Amino acid sequence: MRKIYEPDTLDIVPTTLEVLIQQKMTERSVPPRITRMIDEAISLFQEHTQPRGLVEDFDTSGFPDLYKGSGLNAPDGPVPFIAAHATATAFMAATMGDALAVKCKELFAMGNASLGYMLNVVSSVGSERLGRKMCGLFLERLRSESREAEDIKVQYYCPGHCGWHISGQEKLFETLCPDEIGISLNANWVMHPFKSISGILAAAPIEVHRFQQGFSFCPQCRSVNAPKDSDYWKPNNYVVILRTGTNKPGFRS
Repeated sequence: MRKIYEPDTLDIVPTTLEVLIQQKMTERSVPPRITRMIDEAISLFQEHTQPRGLVEDFDTSGFPDLYKGSGLNAPDGPVPFIAAHATATAFMAATMGDALAVKCKELFAMGNASLGYMLNVVSSVGSERLGRKMCGLFLERLRSESREAEDIKVQYYCPGHCGWHISGQEKLFETLCPDEIGISLNANWVMHPFKSISGILAAAPIEVHRFQQGFSFCPQCRSVNAPKDSDYWKPNNYVVILRTGTNKPGFRS
């Protein structure tokens, strides 16, 4: 099944708190001028974002070849294991449109770099929200089709994360063809419009998505808070154990 979605803009508009968390500013007093700037950036985001998403189901039997890509992936990445143990999988791409990038450039050109920067930050948080929204839409469809979907969670996994090399975008784009919703890929595997996302949606029991920080690429990751030491983590057979914390972006309850 292949389907285009047009999520409600309000579902991906970040809150002020989310922006502060992203900027690691929750542990200190925030000047009123910063709060006002965040609010203005959020308003601009809401005014200029045009979210669209594309989802296409796929059979996991063909995923290893697509995942291999140019052969630059980390040798111990968890994504192949997760895809193989998922109850349902789909390719996904989503964008917030080109107007946000145009507005950011306009703000910088006008000398309002601070607001331009803040709009960029808000767009990053909005992109994460869009990813979670695509997870939610996929899960809603699965639940409408099967009662077995009641106990699963949906997470998105993207090239450039969790050991999946960014060059994986090339094979993904060849398969999904997200130009249908206005997303293109340049020679350096960077998507246009900016802040677009792509990857796979994996629906599986929560335990399949959870793993300890112990892979070869984990030290370079800024978003994982799991402990580095664990007697239970075994990279050779991809034993999946509980991650510390359950608020990883993309989990859907």
